Amino acid sequence: MAQKVPPFRVENNAGEKHGALWYKHLFYICCMRKLTSILLLLLGICFQAEAEYIDHRNHNTDSLETVMAGWTADRIASASETELRHVAKDLYELTWGFKNTNSVKSEHNARRLLEIASRMGWDDYSREASKCIGEHFWAKEKYDSAAFYFGIAMEMAERMPVTETGADHVATYSQADKDDALSQMYGALGNLYSMMDSTDAAMAYYEKAGVLFKKNGWNNSCSTLYYNMGETMRYENDYRKAEEYYKESLEYSLLAEDSLAVATAYKGLGSLYMEKGRAVKALKYLTEANSYFADHEKEELQFRMESLDYTGQVLAFQKRRLWIIIMLLLTSLALAAVTYWVTRSLKRTSLENAELTEVLEGTVEAISPVPEQKPVRLKPREREILDLISKGFTNAEIAEGLCLSQETIKWYKKKLFAMFDASNSAELVRIVKERNIL
Repeated sequence: MAQKVPPFRVENNAGEKHGALWYKHLFYICCMRKLTSILLLLLGICFQAEAEYIDHRNHNTDSLETVMAGWTADRIASASETELRHVAKDLYELTWGFKNTNSVKSEHNARRLLEIASRMGWDDYSREASKCIGEHFWAKEKYDSAAFYFGIAMEMAERMPVTETGADHVATYSQADKDDALSQMYGALGNLYSMMDSTDAAMAYYEKAGVLFKKNGWNNSCSTLYYNMGETMRYENDYRKAEEYYKESLEYSLLAEDSLAVATAYKGLGSLYMEKGRAVKALKYLTEANSYFADHEKEELQFRMESLDYTGQVLAFQKRRLWIIIMLLLTSLALAAVTYWVTRSLKRTSLENAELTEVLEGTVEAISPVPEQKPVRLKPREREILDLISKGFTNAEIAEGLCLSQETIKWYKKKLFAMFDASNSAELVRIVKERNIL
């Protein structure tokens, strides 16, 4: 009969059961893609804030390791089930006790625990051992192996026996316990596949974890999950979905009253708007994030550094954009000035050209010689008729006086008009007088 693993969950201020502390921090740290090994090492340091790991019986890892040294392979093979339960419990303590201080010893004990648990059919210990081995492969960037062991841990979690209370029998769990274990593995697999750039697989596991978080009202976990989903979509340049997930993260962090989660969501939104070129909005959210991280610099140094880096990028972007605006404004003013100058120059030139043309025309007219007029040789009859015309006689009077027909007189007048380029009798008389012909 399976025995329930000693509890390793913690409750937050809102009374949620989220799983081990490593799970919550793992969700935050995994947003730093491609730097997993270094960040997991930093994560380990954070867990060692206490002097050393102490198990639930006040045994430290050194004393347990001394005890386990006496359990050789032959002795384990001949041990009773009761003895093996004690061995498995000690291996469990050593597996997680060395997790952040000595990865080699932690993985070694996890493999011994997995071997015994698999032989005895103890799914709880198999789950914990597989999960730990998967984390070690993850730290070594052997992602396929990590996914394999995480898959085993997930299968073990899916087989967890459930009762309504979870406390009436040591071999059973409450539904919340099972949901907690499953959501841990869904989240871990989601983070892992996100690191492997398998976005579809990552989002599928994230969605599964989200269903369980919402079902149990784990607002803090929802906040962390949606932040990771926002990070994943931002790296995929799907800014619309990323913005939706970041806003959901902010909504759940406010419901959970978790100031760190709120600041982290602000940081996510700020970095997103920075990449979209919306500097004013980015600065608004980053300022909110910085106000929190500045008060918790020692605890959240990594997040503060990220937030300040994003803020610096936003300010640099704004500075560049301001310079561009200034340059465009100066260019526009210069173009306006040039346009005004050219327009005025053209207008002035046009006026000067008009005046010059007028002067030239006058000058040309003044200096141009009067064309010489050819002398007109009038016949006696033509002179006689011209003289009568100048004296004001009509055609009829001239015809009667000269004993000619009026048609003849008209013919002579027409001839005289052509000779002096006149159009009527008055003009003819004027031209003749000007030229002193009569």
